[in-house]
Amino acid sequence: MDSHSRIFRLTRRAALAWIFGALFIATLAVPLAAQQPEIKRKPVESSVLAAVGYDAGKRLLEIEFHSGAIYRYLEVPEEIHRRLLAAESKGHFFGANIRDKFRSERVKNRTAK
Repeated sequence: MDSHSRIFRLTRRAALAWIFGALFIATLAVPLAAQQPEIKRKPVESSVLAAVGYDAGKRLLEIEFHSGAIYRYLEVPEEIHRRLLAAESKGHFFGANIRDKFRSERVKNRTAK
């Protein structure tokens, strides 16, 4: 085998490795929200939050805001969900106990006005 054939073979292997690596990374980049079934949300009385849903088995809290945006918060204990629903000010409770406390993913962008 001459050196030209060896280089071509190595280059082809490197290209295939790069393509498969890129495809693997692309599958990891799919947001968790796109992989999860929709969580049923219930309307709440709040000037900030429109609806709240919770999946106890997966510990996922989903919040729909009056802006139209929907966020999913990961690894949220059921107690936090219960306390949110019982809070006199759900917006204040959200800001103090959920926002920036749990990893989140945007499910839907806010609605343009």
